[in-house]
Amino acid sequence: MFDACVVGYGRIGRVTARLLSARGLRVRVYEASRRRVVEARGDGFDAVLSDVSSERAAREAAEACGVVATALPGLVAVEAVKSLVEAGASAVVDVSYVPDPWVFRGVAERHGARVVVDAGLAPGLSSVLVAASAARLREPRDAYIYVGGIAAEQRDPLGLVASWNVEDLLEEYTRPARARLGGSPVELDPVADATQVEVPGAGVFDALPTDGLRTLLDTLPGPRNMVEYTLRYPGHAGLLRTLRQLGLLSERSYVAEGCALSPRSLLARLLEERLPRTGDRVVLYTVARGLDEAGEEASVEYFFDVTQADLGLEDTAALSYLTGAVHAWYTLQALRGWGRPGVNPPEAAAPMLHELLGYLRGLGLHVSRRICRTS
Repeated sequence: MFDACVVGYGRIGRVTARLLSARGLRVRVYEASRRRVVEARGDGFDAVLSDVSSERAAREAAEACGVVATALPGLVAVEAVKSLVEAGASAVVDVSYVPDPWVFRGVAERHGARVVVDAGLAPGLSSVLVAASAARLREPRDAYIYVGGIAAEQRDPLGLVASWNVEDLLEEYTRPARARLGGSPVELDPVADATQVEVPGAGVFDALPTDGLRTLLDTLPGPRNMVEYTLRYPGHAGLLRTLRQLGLLSERSYVAEGCALSPRSLLARLLEERLPRTGDRVVLYTVARGLDEAGEEASVEYFFDVTQADLGLEDTAALSYLTGAVHAWYTLQALRGWGRPGVNPPEAAAPMLHELLGYLRGLGLHVSRRICRTS
């Protein structure tokens, strides 16, 4: 019996597995890529070449693992998590971006399984910070998340490091961003509705509305305005507008040299080859505004700005490391029995924020908090 099993040994899953193992846990890795199985075994893990979306493999993993931590591309994760729950897994902690994080509610409740969704940096830690900030206000009115995984130095308008799946990155630019404005649900366009913001202590950035509020739109009804923005260096939004005008973000297939391929798939392949894998910077700034217990206008803010070099990482990008670190923390909580049958959104861990921030401090990440009163 293994304490935890990690499904997917990519950029995030590798970090999750290593951090869990460093805590003395017995960890097994399940991976559908033979190359990554070899990598996992080289790192000292019991690694199995397996696709857990299949019934047989899911049953084996469910029986062998106390908790299953999944780190897969979004559409793959949907089938994998469902298969694991149906096979009897008692707890699944997912860091993948699935289109609808509530999609597991029915199957999890039927089988009495605890499914933790969006257990990463953003969504994940960002969700906890916003929920905890809003809880400090008697009347929260606005809540915003500003987050970016960018190159440590701006070399060009792209300014990116391939710290996570590049196809998921491009999808972020084309997927409508669910938000709330004036108390009503809205969908914003990441490119057309991009703006520019100054993040205190970090600088000026292009800010693209992205679909990272997720479960907060259901679990945090108080704020009339809630938006998540992805941060990029100035000029990035203009570049994306040009790429869109040229059709390079389109999923429509074109035939060239006898091969059918979408421009977006080709762009993803080119970026995967050309973007650096390390040398990144992560900025996260959350702010909730409203009335405090005294009836005064107030804001509660959390912030960090950290580079790969700051964290002392040699071969792992900061965004991958921090996402895997939060994923590992949620897995540890699930092993301790946290969560209830059904879907557990990341912000449900807001009462444990002090413990989460202490865990991150132990890994070299210091998150600062500021409470401001304006009246």
